[in-house]
Amino acid sequence: MILIRFSLVGCFLSVDVDRHARDFMEAAKKLQLYFISLQREDKPTKAETLKKEISLMEDELNEKNELIRKQEHLIQEWKKELADQLDKHNNELNRV
Repeated sequence: MILIRFSLVGCFLSVDVDRHARDFMEAAKKLQLYFISLQREDKPTKAETLKKEISLMEDELNEKNELIRKQEHLIQEWKKELADQLDKHNNELNRV
């Protein structure tokens, strides 16, 4: 009788451990699916990525256009100064 009871208790323990293992595995799968869904939410779509890249390129283009505008302005100032100096030298040469 004691052996039978022990045997039954062993079966119950075995079934209990199996049930807990299955529950644990199901919970692990749910947790894994949850984290996978979070990854997908954080990952931008191709369209969003392209829009961001285009925006960055437009910003870079605007900065470079501004730099070109400033350089062209400096070149115009230098041309004016050089023209003034040339006129000054030509006037001195004409006086001599």
